[in-house]
Amino acid sequence: MMMKRFCIVLLTLLLLWSTAVPLFAQEEPQPTGPVSGQITNLTPGGTIPAGLELMLHAWDRDFNEKLMIEGQATATGTFQFDDVLLNSDWLYAVMLTVDDVLYFSEPTSLPAGAPTLNLDVPIYDKTSSTAAVQVARQHVFFDAAQDGLLVGEIYILSNLGDRTVAGNNGEDTLLSPLQFNLPEAAQNVTFEGDEDGRYLLTPGGFVDTAPLRPGEGTGQVVVRYVLPYEDGMNYTLAPNWPNNGVNFLVPEGVGITLTGDGLTAEETRDMGDGRLVAVYNYGGIQPGETLSLTLKGELAVTAASPTVEIIEAPESAPISKNWAIGGMIAGLLLIGTAVWWYLRSGTEDEEEALMEPDSSFDELVLQIAQLDAAREQGNLDETMYWQQRDNLRQQAQAILAQAEAG
Repeated sequence: MMMKRFCIVLLTLLLLWSTAVPLFAQEEPQPTGPVSGQITNLTPGGTIPAGLELMLHAWDRDFNEKLMIEGQATATGTFQFDDVLLNSDWLYAVMLTVDDVLYFSEPTSLPAGAPTLNLDVPIYDKTSSTAAVQVARQHVFFDAAQDGLLVGEIYILSNLGDRTVAGNNGEDTLLSPLQFNLPEAAQNVTFEGDEDGRYLLTPGGFVDTAPLRPGEGTGQVVVRYVLPYEDGMNYTLAPNWPNNGVNFLVPEGVGITLTGDGLTAEETRDMGDGRLVAVYNYGGIQPGETLSLTLKGELAVTAASPTVEIIEAPESAPISKNWAIGGMIAGLLLIGTAVWWYLRSGTEDEEEALMEPDSSFDELVLQIAQLDAAREQGNLDETMYWQQRDNLRQQAQAILAQAEAG
């Protein structure tokens, strides 16, 4: 009898132990709570459409998607997601589309120990007027190509108004408001970020059908083309909007120099690996004015057309405001490394003339979310997806590292 009781007690202890071990091995349950906020139309007199559909996103520090939760706003623009996993190491943002324009809250981390999170989303009415558009900075890069002079242009656009500048997605190019000029002899015109047909060529240039949200440096355009080269040829810029300044870059060995009224030549800069680039600056240009340069010298002959290179920001390197702006372009592809280097090594005055890195970080997170959504819908090639996402992730991590370093 005693042996039987002992066996029963032993069996009971073993059962208790077998159920207790997993309890000790399990991680503590992650807290949950509400994520709420308010949609606000910042256009004077603007209204909030009723029943807007929302998407709550969350990413970890490596920008892996952790949450995607659908929701809907009330008629007054308030919203709430209940029982959301709350993690102070994650970033949260709410995104929504109004009249074919994507808007988003500032990516925000949960304060340690906070039981709730509040995210506000600004929206704007649309306009086809470009009266509030400015070119915060323009970078023009000259290089030798097999068929002539390779020209790369980067526009950093600002919208200083209170309405999103947008057309009709290019269905009628005459109604697309963001129209850019190209030299008449431009050939082999290509764009970055044109996978969805964002850019359309016109007889005198091209149009950008992407909406331009209000703010400093909220738009970026990258275009490349080839011009027939002749010693002493002219290169002309005639902006459609106020342009706060233009930088021209010519890598050493290309064989040309630039001259022009008002053009200032900086000291040749070292790209960091022994290669040099000549940098020229020009001040602001207003619509109706023209900047004319003369290109002199014998253009170097290349064995083949320059290759497209994906530019990535080193994870451990400090990141400047200029590079943060350049990094906002999803999968930014540039010819060579001169423009990448220059954007990273801008002067303090140039940095102050552009935008704060926080805004760049918001745009990077937005573009990561857009890439993830495009992949989920099967609209993006896997190789292109991972290349672009890794590029954006490294840039966003670099901005975070810089912010945490003080």
